[in-house]
Amino acid sequence: MGAIRHKSSQSHCAITQDGEVGRTVTLVVCDGGGAVLGSLEPFAVETPWWQDMEPVHRHYPCLAVLRLLQGTPDEGTAIGGEVTYLAELDASAADLALSKCDVVLDDHRLRMPWARPGGPAADLAWAAELVDQGGPAVQHRTWNLSAIWSVPTGSGRAWLKCVPGFFAHEGAVLGMLAGGGTPELIGAGGHRVLLRDMGGQDGYGATVEEACRLIDHLVELQSSTAARVPDLLRAGVPDARWPVLIDDLRALVARRAPHNIRLARLLSDAEDRVAAIDECGLPYALVHGDAHPGNARIGTAAPVWFDWGDSRVGNPLLDLAVLERDTPQRAPLERHWLAAWARAAPGSDPERAWRILRPLAALRVGAVYQAFLDHIEPSERAFHIGDVQPALDLAAALFEAPSTE
Repeated sequence: MGAIRHKSSQSHCAITQDGEVGRTVTLVVCDGGGAVLGSLEPFAVETPWWQDMEPVHRHYPCLAVLRLLQGTPDEGTAIGGEVTYLAELDASAADLALSKCDVVLDDHRLRMPWARPGGPAADLAWAAELVDQGGPAVQHRTWNLSAIWSVPTGSGRAWLKCVPGFFAHEGAVLGMLAGGGTPELIGAGGHRVLLRDMGGQDGYGATVEEACRLIDHLVELQSSTAARVPDLLRAGVPDARWPVLIDDLRALVARRAPHNIRLARLLSDAEDRVAAIDECGLPYALVHGDAHPGNARIGTAAPVWFDWGDSRVGNPLLDLAVLERDTPQRAPLERHWLAAWARAAPGSDPERAWRILRPLAALRVGAVYQAFLDHIEPSERAFHIGDVQPALDLAAALFEAPSTE
């Protein structure tokens, strides 16, 4: 892609009218055939997260943002700053005040379907075949891991979610977990799922009590899948059981940290380590893969866990790795999570299993991020480029030889 030249009176830190830190957005506009029409003047939006499209859509509802072109985050972070997107103009929309811009659009074999001209329209047309649309759809998120739209219907709204191929098993997982406190699936096909509204609110900022309730519900869901592992694998859920997982971790370390002595030692005794974990009596089950409270809905009669695209079949304690993310009240949540598994698997020893597993679980997070980088186009790697090394560093720091006792 050629350079994008524009002037901006904003510094890298966009300040909105209410004083909140957001980002400065420039939209390069194309038509349905991918021809560049021009660019819009930079404008500030109130949220700093580059994948958050709702405030952008409020400014220009006649546009569908396709993908990130380039961005300069605020210093010391990976968000905010100045960011430029490619957006497609609705053919029926009125003319916009566009300026000439020097942009050369490329193509890439890893580009997601929704990131191409015509992609959002095709996704929304698919959804319209499944529900009676009652108004304009709203774009909420677009990046390499998902595109999310809300579609008004006569009975509320439905959620259209588009995902890459490595998350395409989410629809199958939701079908298998139906009725157990997961989103209600209206339809699924290819890279798309359509879900009924879930009620409540996302669990970001959940209290310790609310987070513990979410953990209890997740463990209940997962323990119910232990007898269905063959069905999960046949449905396309990726395999993260020991032989596959350890091979993946060894490949990651060989590629990204070949001279790290602690990681080499961690993996040199991997077979003994996983044998000790198995002695603790926990079954293989469905691993959510990103089980933080923001991926659940609270304020409902029963919690609802969503975003199952990261799910795997493996040791369910792998999900505790999410607590490594500067989680407030980490210690009580960890204790509660382990106690929940002790109840779900009588006679097991989750505490010992987690002591042994913890550095491998941290290393697995790095493998997940590396897989993202390997399967997304270069301009979108900015979202994850800094995520692998911290996972490697944490796994090395957590490694202790006596943990295989």
